[in-house]
Amino acid sequence: MALFETEALILRTYNLAEADKIVVCLSRSAGLIRGVAKGCRKLQNRFGAALEPFTLINLTYYEKEHRELVSFRQAEILKSRFNLSSNASVLTGFSYMGDLLIDFSPPHQANDNLYRMALACFEAVAEVPEDLDSVLRYFEVWLLKLEGFLPDLRTCANCHRAFTDEAVYLDADLSLRCLQCSNGRGGAVSKGLHTHLRTTEKLSPAKFAKEAREVSKVTRREMAELTFQLIGRVLERMPRIRL
Repeated sequence: MALFETEALILRTYNLAEADKIVVCLSRSAGLIRGVAKGCRKLQNRFGAALEPFTLINLTYYEKEHRELVSFRQAEILKSRFNLSSNASVLTGFSYMGDLLIDFSPPHQANDNLYRMALACFEAVAEVPEDLDSVLRYFEVWLLKLEGFLPDLRTCANCHRAFTDEAVYLDADLSLRCLQCSNGRGGAVSKGLHTHLRTTEKLSPAKFAKEAREVSKVTRREMAELTFQLIGRVLERMPRIRL
């Protein structure tokens, strides 16, 4: 039985038996982890409030070979979100991001870029809850990008020419094509939306959300519809929560 230590973000918990929980978290060094925290539901236990959803912890756990569930030994709180517990919109947004991380992340496969992006998005919402919607769009775009499902936003998938001011079209294979290569078929991506999508590549989630305040409601709605469509195609179902 090997002992590991890693930083991790709690995503979801389930009650198990009378006093235990199954905990799902995204860790820096081991990716998505599912583990059992024995006795954590007892009044006096060694975990305290460290296993509350969306808490950032330093986790110590045991792992047995060929076992999917690890065994949590100790969890130390690095950053909690207790101050947001009364904000229903934020908690729903956090749950949505957590669900997508679980859906897209293969178990026990570390992805430091994904981990850091997720933490930055959670932190951006915690600092300015009013920016929730814009941060969620940023999160969706980067999740798709880091997992290899986001179309190339810079060049046509067919002729590989850089997009300019011409119309851009989303094909059925989730690629973007210029007007000439698409023959006008597929879902049209407006210039405003295309520019807004490209902005995600250049900014942190907090800065993107700040700039998005000046973007039209129409463009923001188009972005939400596009990312939701892309995620639905990848998962072959709609997300459990739609925001």
